[in-house]
Amino acid sequence: MTLRELLVTLGRRWYAAAAALGATALLAWYLVASAAGGVYTTRTTVMFLWGTDNALGVEQSIKDQNVIAFAGAVASEVVPGQPTVRYARADAPYHGAGLRQGVQVGLTDYGNQWKPSYAAAEIVVQIVGPSRAWVEERQREALARISHSTALHRQPGQITDIKAEVDPLSTRIDHIAPSRTGQLAGLGALGAAGLIAAGGAAVATDRAAHAWRPRARTNARERGDE
Repeated sequence: MTLRELLVTLGRRWYAAAAALGATALLAWYLVASAAGGVYTTRTTVMFLWGTDNALGVEQSIKDQNVIAFAGAVASEVVPGQPTVRYARADAPYHGAGLRQGVQVGLTDYGNQWKPSYAAAEIVVQIVGPSRAWVEERQREALARISHSTALHRQPGQITDIKAEVDPLSTRIDHIAPSRTGQLAGLGALGAAGLIAAGGAAVATDRAAHAWRPRARTNARERGDE
């Protein structure tokens, strides 16, 4: 189809093109409105140590397989009904998946896709929410569940006692908002997609109309012959 034929088709089936452009405009408005305030997120780390250790000397504790297994048991109870995830330390943040609200609990996995390897007794709680207050509340709930679960699982004693230590630097809550340049680039890409969709809708409607007319004439002639 030449450019002239496309323009003629757009003029003839303008309503189909207008419907596609209208849908694109509504989608753009929704995306801009939902992203305007950004999201709040935190990535809180909880380390598990033998009762005789402290946060300044954790090498033996966090690499001990018994403590790692203990951390896995606690992690499975932080968010009821949600399985514990495993991820590499360099994984993208939770909000990078396009989520605007949620809680994810996991263990850092140093293995590969065939065999996991949990080399550190650390639980990472990732939270994404629409407001700082919402994220703070979910963070408090998660840390309270970890503390409660730790108390239920551990066996007091010099050897078996295990405690949880929260990394204070990881409790901060960050505000993530799209940049103006990113928003303009996204709107530009969406606008281009809308133009393509409008052209496709007009062409498809025109072809459907042309295909329908011969069938309608044939049916009319058949009824007339009868």
